Amino acid sequence: MSELSVDASHRLDADRSAAAFEQRQSTEPRTIGAAIRANAELRPEAPAFVGTDFAPLSYRELQRQIDEARTCLRQAGFDRNARIAVGIAGSADAAWTIVAVTCSAAAVPLDPKLTVAEVERCLLILRPSAVIALRGVASAARRVAEQHRIPIIDASPAQNGALGLELTAPRIGPACPLDEPDPDAPAFILHTSGTTVEPNLVPFSHRNVLASAERVRTWFGLTPQDRCLNVSPVYYSHALTTTVLPPLLTGGGVAFPANPLNVDLAEWFGRLRPTWYSAGPTLHLAVIEKAQLRPDARSEHHLRFISSAGAKIPKEVHDGVESALGVAVLEHYGSSETAQIASNMPPPGPRKPGTCGIPWPDTIKIVGPDGRQVPMGEQGEILVNRRDVMSGYLNAPELNRSAFIDGWYRTGDIGSLDAEGFLSLHARKREMINRGAEKIAPIEIDHALMRHPEVAEAAAYGVPHARLGEDVAAAVVLRPGSKIQPAELREFLGEQLANFKIPRRITIVDRLPKGITGKMQRTRLNGLLSREPPAPEAGPHAEPFRFWRRLKQFATRALPGRSSAVDHWPKPNAGAIISEKSVPSDGDLHAELLQVWKRLLKVEKLSIDDDFFEKGGNSLLVMDLHIEIERLTAKPLPESFLSGDSTIRALAKALSS
Repeated sequence: MSELSVDASHRLDADRSAAAFEQRQSTEPRTIGAAIRANAELRPEAPAFVGTDFAPLSYRELQRQIDEARTCLRQAGFDRNARIAVGIAGSADAAWTIVAVTCSAAAVPLDPKLTVAEVERCLLILRPSAVIALRGVASAARRVAEQHRIPIIDASPAQNGALGLELTAPRIGPACPLDEPDPDAPAFILHTSGTTVEPNLVPFSHRNVLASAERVRTWFGLTPQDRCLNVSPVYYSHALTTTVLPPLLTGGGVAFPANPLNVDLAEWFGRLRPTWYSAGPTLHLAVIEKAQLRPDARSEHHLRFISSAGAKIPKEVHDGVESALGVAVLEHYGSSETAQIASNMPPPGPRKPGTCGIPWPDTIKIVGPDGRQVPMGEQGEILVNRRDVMSGYLNAPELNRSAFIDGWYRTGDIGSLDAEGFLSLHARKREMINRGAEKIAPIEIDHALMRHPEVAEAAAYGVPHARLGEDVAAAVVLRPGSKIQPAELREFLGEQLANFKIPRRITIVDRLPKGITGKMQRTRLNGLLSREPPAPEAGPHAEPFRFWRRLKQFATRALPGRSSAVDHWPKPNAGAIISEKSVPSDGDLHAELLQVWKRLLKVEKLSIDDDFFEKGGNSLLVMDLHIEIERLTAKPLPESFLSGDSTIRALAKALSS
């Protein structure tokens, strides 16, 4: 069978799965609570929650605890429309509480790392009916609730090492019926996990959750025998819509390590025995590093596959995890507003590393600036069918008017679909760098920088430029003990990226700005780094590297058969001083400028006496040429550097004077 027919077969299977799900909706549970109850009836002794710090919690016991929590809330006067903020620390305890609340009302998860001011902003917007907080434990959630006289529901840990909390709620009104929530009502209300500084509030309904869980079940082939290792914060979208609720709604289990920040392979993959986990590239990298220390890592786990989310995974990390553990790494795409809408699948299903997989049928379209669907392979904004997303941001009418258009949700992500139907994500629309006529996706530069062994994290971003509109800059976090200089990083990028993509400035920082969900906030970089001093490549320490680079280029041209040897020349010491006598002659500068002109003008036959404009130069190319020469010479150029004799001979003479 051909690859194309295989793809067609997989798409047909996906279409059939989607149609079957639509048919089942009228008979299957329509709320999270009803779905969990069905699993408790079918497999009461199966473990729903397992963990290092508590005894396994069966579906029978989980259902009993959910019933008790609902009775407590209803008798205290909290009906199915109540909003209950969950201010509980501890991954498993918080997950249990959120699940229990969603079966009775709307849960509002609060990250325990939030400050009092952040919690206050959130609660003043949401106006919750109550806040759940651990009894006797000081927390930002309890403090804000006390200050604003929001009812506090005390939670006491279960006894004998069991998972679960006993709730004690203050009476706020007459007892309410023990009814199920409305399927279209919010099951939980989340903070967005995108790049905005101030989070938006996203209500995710029971119907949304069940549809998302069905997509995850279909893509990953989940069964009641599967168990997901949850290492994501349970207060945000990825955990709730991927690693906690989908396993529970399909009758499987969720495993919680003692410390999700401490990668312990013996605990994570040995004692907890998960069949899959989902996380971002940073955690995958930590898994690789730990697995490299364990020769038997491949045989010490029960994983069927690994899911990657949150950010595009660099190829080196993707391949490294697959090599270390011997299972497929599956990238998928979604957001707080949409949950998962595209995914690669475990073998023998369709997957293509470097893409987000094949979208769920009739879910997305790619449109250009005019709102029309773009041809296959072209980039545009990803729109998601409104039926597959949240109903709208809370208390944000203007944002909702701009976020939805003709029944479609505007993700703000730039993507493309290839001939086989695989979705590729290129950038956030607001983050694209417009350098003159060039559109640059910063994530490409991030990944190029992170391929350097001494770079731990990297983020490219646009900075204002008088001529180009924007130019490229980057912030880099180095690995402990690294002394590498920005000039060396730019040298490294020169072998991987087109010249116009190489950051004009690279700043070494201790950490990147991140939001409350842990995602890097690229939009904050320009403001935070605008007062940084010029990077070392613009100062005196740049000269050794600049001269070394030019000498290496000259030797490569002069000794074409010895290029591999030239590649292994050692780099100079960053503090070395190169005398003026070492600087190449005018002839060498002529050769350097000639190469620059050929590359920019895309002309092979040029002499040092050819006129730049007569050979096809224009105003945009002048901007590029200006930056290239400044990089080459480390000298500022006047705006009118080509206003006279616009030849290489004249320019080299002016630069040497």
